[in-house]
Amino acid sequence: MLFSESMVKIVAGRGFGKTRSGAEWVREQVERQRCERIALVAETAADARNVMVEGESGILAISRPDCRPIYEPSKRRLQWPNGAVATTYAGDEPDQLRGPQHDAAWADEPAKWKYPTLAWDNMELGLRLGPDPRIVATTTPRHIQLLRDLIRDPMTVVTRGSTYDNLPNLAPGFIDRVLKKYEGTRLGRQELHAELLEDVPGALWTRKIIEASRVPAFPSELCRIVVAVDPAVSSGEESNETGIIVAGLAANGHAFVLEDLSGRLSPDGWARQAVRAYHHYRARPDRRRSEQRRRSDRERVAHGGPAGVVSLGACQPRQVPAGGADCRAL
Repeated sequence: MLFSESMVKIVAGRGFGKTRSGAEWVREQVERQRCERIALVAETAADARNVMVEGESGILAISRPDCRPIYEPSKRRLQWPNGAVATTYAGDEPDQLRGPQHDAAWADEPAKWKYPTLAWDNMELGLRLGPDPRIVATTTPRHIQLLRDLIRDPMTVVTRGSTYDNLPNLAPGFIDRVLKKYEGTRLGRQELHAELLEDVPGALWTRKIIEASRVPAFPSELCRIVVAVDPAVSSGEESNETGIIVAGLAANGHAFVLEDLSGRLSPDGWARQAVRAYHHYRARPDRRRSEQRRRSDRERVAHGGPAGVVSLGACQPRQVPAGGADCRAL
């Protein structure tokens, strides 16, 4: 496998052969002397040892006898006869990756890591050796921000595959039991066909409904505009987003989402975002509709912020400013 881009991402279903692909990539890089210092990052230290190194499809199993590395578990290290070295790390201990330098990395199942963004950032910041550092990531998809960002990155080559692509090498019992059980289900779409599922089960508004409701423009005059805020209780990398939308009601009774400003924001950040939208759309305060349910210590800024208002609205006809955005009719 030879790619000019800096990262190869294999997104595939269970049993596709992701581990074998990752191990073969590492073997190729070492044997062709493309890299000398490799990071092997799994969800846990046990996964790095049992899957990436000693597993049935791991590095030791697929290496040629004359180019088989020596594994030193106590040092978390593999060393090849040509001098190349690989070190294992755990995604649930991201600080392990702070400091060491590498010229290549194999990230296994990053969608399962406990601290995916922090561990990935530390791994990537350590790729500062050699003329062309590379990453290969092997994973079954999950709906996390890191995975979505990596797939959208123009420097990423994404290879997709399903469980069905490797049926001849899977146990008959697995095929009879697992495939029949999960084929046609939502879990099967993710685990067998490697679909990145963005809709939440039971959601009132699915992506299909939203896409079908898009309109090219909204009315220039709306009889009511509301800036609505649903604060998250924290603002860490794995926190829920604070929901912020601007919605308007037309005279014919149709409602339009004028803008979605949601994001992982600090209390001060979401308060300022909401107030900017309030002024931009020239809404008027409607304190009776303020969100009062989540009063964590971090969110007390709602009373000391730029406007002291969490939910904002207008009760009389308003002209909508030009340049309003992604519009959906509800």
